[in-house]
Amino acid sequence: MAYGHFLEPDWLPHVDAIIDVVSDGNCGYRCIASGLGLADIHEWRIVRRRMYEEIIGYEYLWREVLGSSFEPVKNAVHCPEKQEGASFKEWLTLLDMGLLISTAFNVILVNLSHGSASTFLHLRSTPTSSLHNRLIIAMTNEKNIHWVRVQLRVNAPLPSLYPSWDRYVEDCVKGWRDGFVFRDITPIATADHAATIPVVDLDTP
Repeated sequence: MAYGHFLEPDWLPHVDAIIDVVSDGNCGYRCIASGLGLADIHEWRIVRRRMYEEIIGYEYLWREVLGSSFEPVKNAVHCPEKQEGASFKEWLTLLDMGLLISTAFNVILVNLSHGSASTFLHLRSTPTSSLHNRLIIAMTNEKNIHWVRVQLRVNAPLPSLYPSWDRYVEDCVKGWRDGFVFRDITPIATADHAATIPVVDLDTP
């Protein structure tokens, strides 16, 4: 299946490939597992467990960041050992979980979904000289139904920084923003781009 329509047309020239994953309610977490390079794409439990550890371990921070969404997000990422699928309330939602994921895994997270393209940076990690070597995980979905991972081209532009980052980031981390140029994408896409993006199918149980 082609997923070019999941992206705003102007992003298409900046994409090398789209990686599809199993659609079982854990697709968002599977995309993160794939982006982290975990040996088994089905290790979505590790992703949810680490997110849960982060939100519990720094509860004071995430209660402030998430407000009334704190309990729903905490319950969503909690993962009993024997759980297989995920209910609607447990699905990954980047608008609520983007900062949590970036902080938990020390990565740059990019949401390329229609109408909500944004970049999430870590809230606590001290910037380093190797800032541009940080892992970038990009994702997109359509109508909050199915997530796929997007493999961006080297030096692809990044969408604007998620607005709440400035409000909650620790002072020692503010240098992260200085290390990147967040800019509008160049409108050069054509209808042919969507058809030429290869899809890597990891959609096997």
